[in-house]
Amino acid sequence: MKTPMEQLLLSPMSKLYKEHIGFIKAKNVEGLLDQYAEDLLLISTLTEDRQPLYIRGRQQLKEFFESRIFSLEDLEVSLNQWAETENTLMMVESLKTRSTSGEVGNVEFYDNWYLQNGKIAIHFAGVIQYPDSTYANAGKVGAIPASPLGKLYKEHIGFIKAKNVEGLLDQYAEDLLLISTLTENRQPLYIRGRQQLKEFFESRIFSLEDLEVSLNQWAETENTLMMVESLKTHSTSGEVGEMSFYDNWVLRDGKIAVHFAGVVQYPDGSYA
Repeated sequence: MKTPMEQLLLSPMSKLYKEHIGFIKAKNVEGLLDQYAEDLLLISTLTEDRQPLYIRGRQQLKEFFESRIFSLEDLEVSLNQWAETENTLMMVESLKTRSTSGEVGNVEFYDNWYLQNGKIAIHFAGVIQYPDSTYANAGKVGAIPASPLGKLYKEHIGFIKAKNVEGLLDQYAEDLLLISTLTENRQPLYIRGRQQLKEFFESRIFSLEDLEVSLNQWAETENTLMMVESLKTHSTSGEVGEMSFYDNWVLRDGKIAVHFAGVVQYPDGSYA
C-alpha cells in the first residue's frame, strides 16, 4: 500500500527522511552531506549495468548527488513499507521522476540506513523495480563469491539447511537487530538479541524441509553485505514456494549486528 510521504508519523527518523527528500528536491548538497557521517558508505544498484556502485566519504557523495540526482527537475515519493528503530531505517519507496529535459520515469527502491551518532553511516540504496519495469530478481550472479563475506553467507545458508541454530546464532552479535518484512500483514517484525533470533529461526525458518538459493545481485565491503536472492522452498508438508529477498548485513567485529531482511517478491507473486 502506497503512503504519501506527508502522512508519515512524526519521529526522529521520519523527520530525517523528510529533510533528506527536501534537500534532494532543493538540490541542497550541503544539507544532504551534513546528514551523513564523514566516513560514510553508500552502495547503489541503480546503474546501467546493474553492478554495484560504491560511494565512500562526503566528496564522492557530493559528486554522486550532483552528477546523478540533481539532474532531476522534480520527483514524487510514496512509501510502500516503513520500519525504523533509534538508529536504523528500512523502507521501500516508489519514485516518479521528471528530468530537466522533461522525461518521466518510475522506479522503486529499497533504502536502508544505519546511523551512528545521528548521521547516516551506511546507506544501502537498492532497486526493486528499474525504470524499464524489470525487477532486481531478474538478474543472475552465479556462484557465491570466494571472499570473507561470501564464506560467511555460504555458512549461513548451510546452517539454515542443517537447522543448526547454534551455528547461526554465533554469526550474529549478541545485541543484534533483525528486521523482517516476510509477515502475513507485511508489517515489520523486529528481532532483538540472540534469544529472539533463536525463536525466529526455530518457528519460521526451520519449518522448511529444503531450500534452493540463487543470487540475483551481490555487493560487499569489509563490513557490509548487500544482495538480492531468490529462494525456492519446500516445506515439511510438501508445499513449494518461491520468493525473493533483499538481504543487507552490517557487521561489527566480524558478527552480523544489523540484518535488514526485506522482501522483493512475496510468495503470492506480488512485489514489495
